Amino acid sequence: MAPFNQNRTFCVLSRHRLFGVLVCGLFLLCCAVVEANSQPDKKPAGGFSIKKDAAGKYWFVDPQGNPFLSIGINNIIAKPFRPKPDTRYYDPVPNQFASLDGWKQDVLKILQQNGFNTIGAWSDAPLYDGTVYGTVCLYVAGYADDRCLEGLRPGFEDRIRENIALMLDRYPDSARTFGVFLDNEMPWFGHGAWGDISNYTLLEKALSLPDKDPAKQSAVDFLKQRHDSAETLSKAWGKPLASWQGLTFDYARSCISRQASDDRQAFVEYAAQAFYKTAAATVRQLLPGKLILGTRFAAYAPEPVIRACGRYCDVISFNDYQPLPSTDPDMLARYWIWGGGKPLMVTEFSWRAQENTSGNPNTGGAGAVVKTQAQRAENYRQYVRDLLSYPMVIGAHWFEFADQSPQGRFDGENSNYGIVDIHHQPYTELLAAMKQTNAEAKKLHAQSAHQIPESLPRPKAVVFQPSQRPDRPPFIELLNSPIKGPELFLAPDAKMEIKKESNFLEIPIDTGNQWGCGVFFFGPDVFKSSPGTDYVTNMDGYSAMELDAAIGKETVFDVFLDEAGIGAPNAVSYDTSAGDDAEGFLIPANQGAGTRFVYRFELKNLQARNDWGNQKGLRKVDMHAMKGVSLFFHGGQGQDTIRIYSLKLVR
Repeated sequence: MAPFNQNRTFCVLSRHRLFGVLVCGLFLLCCAVVEANSQPDKKPAGGFSIKKDAAGKYWFVDPQGNPFLSIGINNIIAKPFRPKPDTRYYDPVPNQFASLDGWKQDVLKILQQNGFNTIGAWSDAPLYDGTVYGTVCLYVAGYADDRCLEGLRPGFEDRIRENIALMLDRYPDSARTFGVFLDNEMPWFGHGAWGDISNYTLLEKALSLPDKDPAKQSAVDFLKQRHDSAETLSKAWGKPLASWQGLTFDYARSCISRQASDDRQAFVEYAAQAFYKTAAATVRQLLPGKLILGTRFAAYAPEPVIRACGRYCDVISFNDYQPLPSTDPDMLARYWIWGGGKPLMVTEFSWRAQENTSGNPNTGGAGAVVKTQAQRAENYRQYVRDLLSYPMVIGAHWFEFADQSPQGRFDGENSNYGIVDIHHQPYTELLAAMKQTNAEAKKLHAQSAHQIPESLPRPKAVVFQPSQRPDRPPFIELLNSPIKGPELFLAPDAKMEIKKESNFLEIPIDTGNQWGCGVFFFGPDVFKSSPGTDYVTNMDGYSAMELDAAIGKETVFDVFLDEAGIGAPNAVSYDTSAGDDAEGFLIPANQGAGTRFVYRFELKNLQARNDWGNQKGLRKVDMHAMKGVSLFFHGGQGQDTIRIYSLKLVR
């Protein structure tokens, strides 16, 4: 959600000139290196710190010893970055103000009158010379989509110094800047900043690079240390590999074994450790007295990355667009425990409203859309009260100060995120709620009865209990007279079609290099049920699934079983009128036999899907209210031609 940073010249200027800047300016001011994994209660001399009080509540502390919670607004800028031609957008100077200073004074007045004490990331530099706390996003590794691998490349520390010198030149007034972010929404999942694709991780990203790239060489060397030979890796990963030269992006994408998954996660940990260790040590050396506030994860990040971040940073920060105005306690517990007990900040959250004075259609952007400004106000009130009631949460930054262009900013986002509209007119209902909530934040935090989580949330075991249905036939053939479909679902770069032959379905597939493709089979029309959606069927009474199919020996597939109300995992609500709780289940990683074969899947072995469906469900398979069954083929596996002769639910 972050705006595209306006300073795209990092790592472009001469290294020698920048080194001179550091030597003459910053480096002489540096004190001894603060240990990268120092405890948060340790206070740098003359700087900002974090303390835990006698009641177990965490706080930021300024150099004068005053505790505070960071309540901030992101992206407070007088002109948007790279506005699109012939569009309307927030441009207050000279539209509403005669000078930049006039705008600045009004902005600071709005912030302070409504209880905000922090200038969030990507804000204009003149705002930082006042009495409000500040944060800066350093982008220590630049902006490339492979920057998570920078720690594996020689000279990373030098590049960090160059980037920091440029950023400090842009933000010269840093006395009230209490902390810095190393980056924002880094693509730690390999293919991007969010969305776990099991066979497209940071390891695959490294293997996609040119052979001479040190990060790719590091990835190959890492695997050589874990496997004695290419033959050993081949056996562990389940696919032939003649030599180390064959260890390519395409080869890695095609492997979906358990050992391949373990190697992927180990490499992610290796790369994250290299990044955070060097970045944190260098920042502490150059910016003594400033806290390192993490890397603003895009909701979740891989567990090894969160652990590395917590090992070297003072705070774990993440962006959190919840559909409902309450926190996710399981998310907080994971960040707290995986992060090694480092306090937490939410660095982006927001709601958009259909009712707005900028004309925002809200068709582009993250987070839920509500109807009115009054609902935005109430959501802020409820969410911040809930969030800051946790002892280890010490900051909340709203995204953002002004509405986006109704015709779309540079990337198409066109949403009502602002506390002011594009004409600098405040949303008074929202600000009134913010003022009231922010005023009570410290008291709420101090007096809350919430406890710090002591253990990770336990995953609920999936419960499968088929009913006794002697009235039903011994099996259901899902290919005969379905209520609708079948239907295809596929990534933009995947290809798939269904050809109906006399006694089978022929399905040519090309999984592409993104998340893959699949085919969904609905229940039989004879078992149509109500109430519920148009496609809900009652498939109770069966305990297994049998698939008679020809699937290539190199092809791995998952089997999904979805309840009727299934939807996105962050949906505001689900259609549970059929009596289910909108969950999805799977039996993962099934290997094709290479010839026609009858696969049997016992439904008692179903696992919960974590990428789709209601994540707060009871983990009980509601066979009486089903949507249907699908076969899913992971991306990166190339082409195959699947033939399906039968798909049955059986006793």
